[in-house]
Amino acid sequence: MSRDLIQIDKRCRVLINANQKGGVGKTTSTTEEAAVATLPVPQFNKKVLIIDWDIQANATSLMGKTFDVSFPTSIFQAIKDAADGVKDALRKATVKLTDNLHMIAGGRDMADYGDLLEDLYPKEKDKNGELIDPLYKKKRTFHFSELLEEIKEDFDYIWIDVGPSTDIKVDNAMVCADYFIITQETKTYSFEGSLDIINEYLQTLIDDFGDDFKGEVLGLLPFLLQPKRELHESIIANTKEAFGENFTFNAIVNNQKRLEEYPEYGISVVDYHDRKVFAMFADIFTEIEERISYFEKFGDIPDDYRYIPKYLNGNKLTKLSRELDLSQYELKK
Repeated sequence: MSRDLIQIDKRCRVLINANQKGGVGKTTSTTEEAAVATLPVPQFNKKVLIIDWDIQANATSLMGKTFDVSFPTSIFQAIKDAADGVKDALRKATVKLTDNLHMIAGGRDMADYGDLLEDLYPKEKDKNGELIDPLYKKKRTFHFSELLEEIKEDFDYIWIDVGPSTDIKVDNAMVCADYFIITQETKTYSFEGSLDIINEYLQTLIDDFGDDFKGEVLGLLPFLLQPKRELHESIIANTKEAFGENFTFNAIVNNQKRLEEYPEYGISVVDYHDRKVFAMFADIFTEIEERISYFEKFGDIPDDYRYIPKYLNGNKLTKLSRELDLSQYELKK
């Protein structure tokens, strides 16, 4: 695929790595994809915002350790401030991590988000038993989407890191997305979760909101978190059979010791193994952009589409990956 298909126009895309099961690599995918997208090299160099929507705030912890920063406020507090009339509340909550990478932190206060929405858009009836505001459900669901529109012009991409639940909080994030990447651990329950999120959860949002729900599934990203077994190969085969080979990402995120260490110490580049992580996600992000360009130019992913790796050839770094500028993640001596 030629590079002229990538980024057809200059506008922000909102991405969500999704699965209804926890612990399948959503936060890892989100932070690593964003880190690669912002690298100061011509093929990337995107302006990116990460929004931590998860109550556990694992992305916030990881990026805080990576860049040795604290976050003055949470996404929930920013939304609450906006509801109280504070101007530019989301921008004020945004913390600059690098020239290209920015973040709004998550926090446990997000547990109160549903209550806030009920206060803002109450389900009230008049004396005849008719709803005073028949659109209250839609207004609750799209509340954050409308706020997000105010800052989209600042970024090329916004990643929203969501938890595994399917309540009104997650709905508020999901309706913001232009595209979903279904992160699928190569285990039976995760495969079933991928089926559920596509065939049931996303379909419910389409049924409820029609054309107002704009998200498209870019594909399924296999996550191999355990040592390789025949079951994993079987599930990959089942995934390709169920969704189509063209909707399964070329890359498989392997069980990398560094990926397990990053939540403890932050993302850092020490040696070849760290460069392999960045190379792997450089291919994943490049494939994301190729898939977006196909959707936006042709309305779908061609049946014969297969991504050709550019940064990690099997287990070896390519010339392109060795040229990546990872200096902002290198440990200072």
